[in-house]
Amino acid sequence: MPTKSSDIGTEQDSGNREVTMSSKKSTVPTKAEAAAKELVAERLPDEVEAPVVNTDAVEETDAVEEAAVQAEASAAQRTAAFLELMESGRERIDAIDDQILELVERRMAMAGELLTAKDKRGINLRDKLRQGEMIDRLSAAAETLNRYQVREMFELFIRLGVDRFRQNIIDGRRGR
Repeated sequence: MPTKSSDIGTEQDSGNREVTMSSKKSTVPTKAEAAAKELVAERLPDEVEAPVVNTDAVEETDAVEEAAVQAEASAAQRTAAFLELMESGRERIDAIDDQILELVERRMAMAGELLTAKDKRGINLRDKLRQGEMIDRLSAAAETLNRYQVREMFELFIRLGVDRFRQNIIDGRRGR
């Protein structure tokens, strides 16, 4: 059985010989250690440095990633708000368009009655003086449309009314 002091101990080796052991590590490598070191040296470069991690850069990267996540969430919210605005705006425009269509049809019906009365008396269907007065009156009342826009819009209404009236006369003569 080996006896030990604080720094030195004895043991028996595999050949039952007493071997003195030091509790301090020897600085001379064993054959196994030398072979392992040699093998490692063949496979790895002499100096392998551990990568240096810049913690400031890591924290900055985390902050940038967090900002990107927040920006994506904010962008998603802005996109949702935009889509909601577009949908509600389109619904309101559709309702206004329905009203405009109804009013234009009512206008065309009234113009048709006046055109019929003019035709029966042999009066020219288009009255340029009246059209000019109407455009002046409407241009003055318009809040956002200029005179050109008002004239274009109402000349279209007048032309459509006259064309419709003429088509009705042609259709009436053909028996439709």
